[in-house]
Order: sequence, then structure tokens, then C-alpha cells
Amino acid sequence: MGDDRILACDVGGTRLRVAVMETGGAIVSKEVIPTPKDDPNALARAMRSLAEKAGPPIKAAVVGLPGLIDYSRGEVLTLPNLPDWEGSLTAVRLSAELGMPVLLANDADLAALGEHRYGAGQGSQDMLYVTSSTGVGAGVIIRGRLLHGLLSLAEAGHTIIDWATGDTLEKLGSGTALARAAGEDAAAVAARAAAGDPAASQHFASTAEAFAVGVYNLVHCYSPEVVVIGGGMSQAGELLLGPIRERLERCGCAASKAKVVKAQGGDDVGLRGAYAYWMDCSSSTT
Repeated sequence: MGDDRILACDVGGTRLRVAVMETGGAIVSKEVIPTPKDDPNALARAMRSLAEKAGPPIKAAVVGLPGLIDYSRGEVLTLPNLPDWEGSLTAVRLSAELGMPVLLANDADLAALGEHRYGAGQGSQDMLYVTSSTGVGAGVIIRGRLLHGLLSLAEAGHTIIDWATGDTLEKLGSGTALARAAGEDAAAVAARAAAGDPAASQHFASTAEAFAVGVYNLVHCYSPEVVVIGGGMSQAGELLLGPIRERLERCGCAASKAKVVKAQGGDDVGLRGAYAYWMDCSSSTT
């Protein structure tokens, strides 16, 4: 089983997770550190350090990043939460520094794969993953494989859902949107809404409805069997999932039959998705 080991890295705006993974998405070892926002070179150092502790053989590395990825070139195009990292991360450069093949992917894409193989989407062929926290991202699984073109599809948060104002799904349906509207932390608003506070309930309902509209549009595009909802906002459970189900039921078409569920993969879902992504890429003949 050691021959299938890879390095997986999930880069977040606040935390950087690095793990050695092996067969079945099992985590052999893992380290979690604060993301060094002003030092992109720390990524390679953290990965090299864990690889040295684990020892050979490690076949490759997969890095999930919170931004727009050019999959064809293995380059990061934008990293909104890590602007100092832009322009310095490429698969070629990391491969040279680590001495192994490196693949870059969008973090929401990898989370989608993690949920599909090891979480709430297990057993489905066609799955949509949508996450709402600081921003909104998405990943699409079609016939059991991650779907993307030249670039990642995870920037669904920038689709416009209010044509009159040009407001995007992320601007209206994210945790940041909820916090901005209520004037306090999104988790606190969700907790007060769950307890029945009228003002908090109104703010949360407005944000949830905007998010539901975005999910509705994506469901119509991809016709998934299962819709997995992740991110910090999903911790509100039915407060968020309920409006999504209601919106889909009102559409009166085949898309309304998609099952809407909360993500189950936890904090390590992106790491497991990284392992699944490497296995898919290494077994692909196209």
C-alpha cells in the first residue's frame, strides 16, 4: 500500500493542511499550521518537511488552492484570499522543489471529489457540491469523474443571480453576505436564527434564499442525483437545506428530484479529494 502514497495539501485562507495519504484515502500522517499569507515558499517547505518525516516512497503531490486554476497549464490564476501567493505557484516549480510530480486543483473541486468518494455523495454517479462560507464555490461530478474545462468550475459564486443589480451568488448567498447584512459573525447569526430570533431569522432566510437560487441554477445545468452542501453555512442544517429543497420542488421538473444533503467529509475532505484526484489522473488514458 505504501507504493500508492501521495502528499496532499489543502490551502485555506487561515489554515494549511498537509498529509501523507495512501490507499483508500487513508491519512498516514498530517500537519495543520496557520497559513503564512505573506510567504508562499512556506508551502513547499511544509510539504517537504512532512515528506521527509514519512520517508519514501511518495509518488506525487496534489495541492488544493482557494482560487481559479488553469488545469491545462498547472498554474494559479487568482488567489483572492492570498494575493501575495499569486504568480509564484506553478505545478512545474513545486515539482522541481519537491522532486516529484505535482498537480494543482481548486479546493472546492477537491472537496467535491472527497464528498463523492468518501462522504455524502458515495454511490452517486452525478453529484453537485456547493459550499458557502467566506465565499461560494462548487464542484461537479459527472459519471463519477470531476468535471472541468480549461479552468476550474468552482467559481460559481461569481455567477449573477440578480440581473437588475448585477449582484452575484457570493455577494448575496455567502457567510460573508450574512455577516454583512446582520452586522455580526455569520455563525452567531445562524445560532440566533436557530433559536427563533426574528431579526436573525430574517437575515438568514434572505441569505439562504439567495444561495438556494444559485444552487437551483446549477442543478438545472448539471442534473445531479445528489446535491451536497458544504462550508460553514451548512452547519445551520435545515435552515439552509430547507430553502434549497423548497426552491427545487417549485421548479416542477426532473431537476427537483435531486437529493439535497449536508456534507459529511469534515475538515479532511479536501485531502481525501486530493488523493482521489491523483488516482483518477494517474489512471486516465485520455
